[in-house]
Amino acid sequence: MRRGIVLTVAMLACLLSACALNPPRIVSISPSREGTDVATNQAISISFDRPMNHDSVEKRFQLSPALTECVGSRNCRFAWTGNTLMFIHTHVNFQLSTAYTVAMHSGYADADGQQNTLEHSWRFTTEGRPLLTSVDPSDGAGSVAPDRNIILSFNRAMRADTMRAAVQLSPDTPFVLRTRPGGDASQYEIIPLSVLQSNQPYTVSIDRPLDAHDNALDRRVQIHFRTGALSLSRKVGYLVGQREQPAFAVGIVDPHADSFLARATPKIVYRLSGQSQQDAILSFDWAPEGRRLALVQASRNAASGAILIVDVSSGAVVSPGISGSQVYWSVDGTIVYLKDGSLRRFRPSTLNDVALTDPADGRVAGPVALSPDGRSVAYSTVDALGLNHLWIMNLDLRSRYRPAGLDDPADRPAWSPNGTKLAFRRITAGGPELWIYDLSASGASAYRRGGPLDITAAAWLSDNSTLFAATGVGETATLYRVNIFSAGEAGGVVKVTGGKEAPNGSTPNTPAYDRRVSFTGQVGDLPQIFVMNGDGSRPQQLTEWEADYPYTGTSPNWNPAG
Repeated sequence: MRRGIVLTVAMLACLLSACALNPPRIVSISPSREGTDVATNQAISISFDRPMNHDSVEKRFQLSPALTECVGSRNCRFAWTGNTLMFIHTHVNFQLSTAYTVAMHSGYADADGQQNTLEHSWRFTTEGRPLLTSVDPSDGAGSVAPDRNIILSFNRAMRADTMRAAVQLSPDTPFVLRTRPGGDASQYEIIPLSVLQSNQPYTVSIDRPLDAHDNALDRRVQIHFRTGALSLSRKVGYLVGQREQPAFAVGIVDPHADSFLARATPKIVYRLSGQSQQDAILSFDWAPEGRRLALVQASRNAASGAILIVDVSSGAVVSPGISGSQVYWSVDGTIVYLKDGSLRRFRPSTLNDVALTDPADGRVAGPVALSPDGRSVAYSTVDALGLNHLWIMNLDLRSRYRPAGLDDPADRPAWSPNGTKLAFRRITAGGPELWIYDLSASGASAYRRGGPLDITAAAWLSDNSTLFAATGVGETATLYRVNIFSAGEAGGVVKVTGGKEAPNGSTPNTPAYDRRVSFTGQVGDLPQIFVMNGDGSRPQQLTEWEADYPYTGTSPNWNPAG
């Protein structure tokens, strides 16, 4: 009996002292026990098996070493989600590469007052500083292509806003910074807006950017490399402008996607100088070797201006003292240009400049088409009634003739790559049409009708039987693929724009070495450069308007260097 009384008293004493017969238990913790490489801004969470007395738990939580900056700071606080306690320390990071101990001292209780009388503790170790793990091109690299991009790789995600402020390319070169699509922001690509100077040393400086956990690189890092010669082989040149403004630069874009971004990264190869900000570039063409440009620089809103010759690699500019509205560089090295309604021919090697046409014979209207061998030029003149007439001129003899039997008005010529055929717009009684004149045939067999297309421009593929013809302007512009030998049959004339990837198309241009066509497409109210395969498939947008690259693209022109 006495023993029973003693046991009853002991049980009552246990209840009165909140001795738990079923104490609350910790079921999960984060960071985990002996965890490593823990993010310095990671919250600590402790989950219990039941609702807890919040005050009893928070008073028994201890972190060692303590975060001294938490004292009196609202950035450090406790928060509860269900049965889980979280210690949040916003903007007060753990120390780097430091071992921390979390303790839950005995006496924390559940919502019913049941206590856990055991001591609990565990350790974790925080991450080290962020590191720049690799750079491509590497430090000390030589012969780096001046049009290539620079890839920075870190051991963890970096904050984009601090990266933009921390990275510098010198000599001072404007650039945009991009992360890998779908990546974790641990890699960035530096994309210079202009091609770098050839055979020049460059330095990439990275001045202590912050990682995603607000930790800085431990020091300023510099990477040095030297560029080599610039190659523009198989790239598309184009005119660069701003919204509703004329062109101020010539750009290039590689139709092959950049491997890092999986998209094209256009660059500027020549821009008007600061003293010429009110000028515009009206026209440009590549030299036969693909290393120089001829371009027309005119005052804003002017119809013509000075013709300049630019060495793209060195940036050297020569003004030969000629002017015009359109410029074309022939394969024989001479420059043919349009000035005040007349065609002229300039030889850069001798500075000889001669007139090819007489205004008395009619005002020449562009576009002008130089034959692939450089011996002939096709163009149209406007008569007193405003009608266009197509002409072919032998440049050396300066003798001209109309295609035999062509009495209708005609213009907008385009040579086939082998120089035997000439596509043009013919104004018939039934309206404008695409026609092809075969210089190797005679009589009626010399002409083929391409269809009822009011073409604005045309460009041939290297097979000499397929051409791309553009009609309309702006958002209504349409691109057609025409097989000249089956134009009157089903599938002979195919509309290749109008879809989501290429809603419209104008100013087609093709190279002799590639079965693709570049063209201008209107995206919203902005023109941009596109490319598609020679069969009209896989249209791709190569340039686009972006906040940090707010440019338009027009007049694509493939570099002749294959």
